[in-house]
Amino acid sequence: MAGVIETYLATLRRELDFEPALARRMTEEIEAHLWDAAEADPAWPSPDAERRAVERFGLAREIAAEFAADAVSRQSRRTWLALLATLAVTFVAMRLRVMWLGEVGDSLSVLVPIVDRYAFIAALCVGALGWFAWRRSWLPLAICLVAIVASVAAGILRAGLFAEGAPLTVLLAAAGEIALIGLLSFHVIGLGRRLRRTALLRRVQ
Repeated sequence: MAGVIETYLATLRRELDFEPALARRMTEEIEAHLWDAAEADPAWPSPDAERRAVERFGLAREIAAEFAADAVSRQSRRTWLALLATLAVTFVAMRLRVMWLGEVGDSLSVLVPIVDRYAFIAALCVGALGWFAWRRSWLPLAICLVAIVASVAAGILRAGLFAEGAPLTVLLAAAGEIALIGLLSFHVIGLGRRLRRTALLRRVQ
């Protein structure tokens, strides 16, 4: 039968299962602290000593909520950095495509260049507003991701990259856009999961 400390640590790991590395690191640190506290208790060794050590440390859900909030802050910073990198590479790729299209001409109708240009501008505007007003919110990042995907897709269709024999620099820039969109998607989804879990932990305390 698991002791009081083992049960407490299992609960903490379960509450932090959305980020296994954090759960493992935190539970290792907390376990050492709890055993030291229990062994310093006059009643050691006994379940009462373990129970008092756990009670002094705090509820597992409260501790998990604090760690989850820290994880949200770290994930938010990583996501905004990924957005910045994606916007920068997308801008360079757009300029390269425009320069190349000046030589070969657009392959599709006038609507596609509009989506290419203004979806990117929308991503810039929403990103700037979100950074100053809702830095830890998932929504502006998700909107930026959708706008960038629309811009990049329109740009690739506009240039007909795989049909017109685009130069290597243009193709590499497009590949960089796609790779960074994948990275940004990963971070946006991760931030959404962490925000939902943090909200749940706080709501049921």
